[in-house]
Amino acid sequence: MHRRNFLASLGAAAAASGQTVGSRPNVVILLFDKLRTDAVGAYGGNVGTPRLDWLASTGVRFANCYTPQALCGPARASIITGMYPHAHGLRRNVYPVDPAQGNHNVYPEPVPDPFIDRRFRLWNNFPHLLHTAGYETAQIGKWHLGPGNPGFFDTWKGFNSLLPHWVGKPHESAYRPDVHTDQGIDFIERNARRPFFLYQSYYAPHEPLDPPKKYLGKHGARANDGYYGAVENLDWNVGRILDTLRKQEILDRTLIVFSTEHGRAWTDRPGTREGMSIAYDDAARIPLILRYPGALPQGKVWNAGVSLVDLMPTILDAANITARSPVRAGIPGNVEPPEHGRSLLAEVRSGRDAWTRPVVTENLSQREVLGSQFEDRGLRFERWKLILRRFDKDPRLRLDELYDLESDPGETRNLYKDPGHRARRADLRSMLGKWAAETGDKLGAELAAQAG
Repeated sequence: MHRRNFLASLGAAAAASGQTVGSRPNVVILLFDKLRTDAVGAYGGNVGTPRLDWLASTGVRFANCYTPQALCGPARASIITGMYPHAHGLRRNVYPVDPAQGNHNVYPEPVPDPFIDRRFRLWNNFPHLLHTAGYETAQIGKWHLGPGNPGFFDTWKGFNSLLPHWVGKPHESAYRPDVHTDQGIDFIERNARRPFFLYQSYYAPHEPLDPPKKYLGKHGARANDGYYGAVENLDWNVGRILDTLRKQEILDRTLIVFSTEHGRAWTDRPGTREGMSIAYDDAARIPLILRYPGALPQGKVWNAGVSLVDLMPTILDAANITARSPVRAGIPGNVEPPEHGRSLLAEVRSGRDAWTRPVVTENLSQREVLGSQFEDRGLRFERWKLILRRFDKDPRLRLDELYDLESDPGETRNLYKDPGHRARRADLRSMLGKWAAETGDKLGAELAAQAG
């Protein structure tokens, strides 16, 4: 469908339906993999994403959303639990990794199931709570939280990770994002008259960057033509999902969440191997759009910082679910898991678009820097970004950073050692210490307490 016709049809449906927000909306999560903010037109990118842009124009676009960890599995665990990685415990992707690749603390064989393994605290999650509350639930596409259905998805068309983008030979078989969209459409059509939750999770635009040829060669001499071509294909598939919701007359009774688990850096950054697992905005700052007419304004840009840990309380708020899962045997400490996020529905409805809290990202390096690997905490508050690191082989090493994102959005001028910013460093360290105390982050507290 052409862009003009697509937008016109959705606009007409929204105006004609006359539907009000119910107490139990449908929930659809549209999750891309490794998506940069500049790959979305609504965020200032020059890629053709009219369907995503339409979502932004009829919903709320969050200008400063951050991932809790710029790595697939840990971020996805934070999405469903509302906890930071240091609390849920999943700090590496769930599959055996060759230590020769530069990783440490890798998972042993066999592949762990985070919903059984005592090291992880994932059982109290919103898909499980929606399922328990009577929602029909589906996981379609990349899951990256274990080898199979954890038991709370009625429809399972998922895979862990590393599945090729093509069903068979590239460009001579079905493109898997198209297939997964077909499966999502089928689920919606079968469950349009009952509350449902669809977790539509795409592996693209993760490597290999090999979308259908009709999406290639459209970005001039841009070196990453395949990446942006994959985004255009995904935008088309998002349009197919939206069009199905419109045809079923449930578009305005559906909370739509669009995001990604992390972005990616095109330039070399300390500690990264594939442009991720870093606190820089290239990978840590991500798109987030929410659309839910009647509960959220249309065309709103929200500038205060938010995090993927906010999605669980947001979705439960929309679904009017307050009960949490009972404490489950096998959870370390056998205690109720913490709540780190807050409802973005309530926050946006308050109208107070102000930085009342920092947002934090936690990362483990993928390769050595100065002979060591490190763990970091990146804290963003208003125009400032603080990055503090702990090196594993020599904790005395210092590679701390401070950036003014207003004057230096590319994070190229490290101001940490500038004497004129001594007070600023102290203020941000104090914020990190308070956040660490509130969330139970031991390393964050230690880093905040260091002299500097």
